[in-house]
Amino acid sequence: MKNNLYKMKEHISFARSETTLIMEPYQSNSQNVIHGGELMKIMDMAAGIVGRKHSKGLIVTARIDDVVFYKPVYIGNTVTCIGQLVYVGKTSMTIMVDVVVHDLNDFENPITAVSSLFTMVHIIDGKPSQVPDLDIRSEQERELNRLGKLKYNAIKEKNKR
Repeated sequence: MKNNLYKMKEHISFARSETTLIMEPYQSNSQNVIHGGELMKIMDMAAGIVGRKHSKGLIVTARIDDVVFYKPVYIGNTVTCIGQLVYVGKTSMTIMVDVVVHDLNDFENPITAVSSLFTMVHIIDGKPSQVPDLDIRSEQERELNRLGKLKYNAIKEKNKR
């Protein structure tokens, strides 16, 4: 039965993670700003959940690219971390992760605080292992996949140098 899992195709929307948190004092510096490393830890966890959902197994973080801090996050802010699968290679997955900050008076219009791309690798017996293909079901999923593939190829090209 286990081998059948790796032949299944999952659609992009299936492998998504979203969690909302309130930022606490232990996560901050002396200016009440949340440490970037704390936000990266939350983002890595979200990317890991996405990778596990898609691969149906253990994953590890292989790369973190294009980390952009757009605005500070403060103690007491409510943030949502969203991880979304955008591309699948042979053993790796490219996952887009955003942290958005909510204004409690306008919770439906969050502002992006941090964004990044994570490359997660599926591992079996300590070695990279094949991940399921993607089943593209909508134009939005097709566009996400196209952008993910562009980024995947750019990273591969960069690594050749």
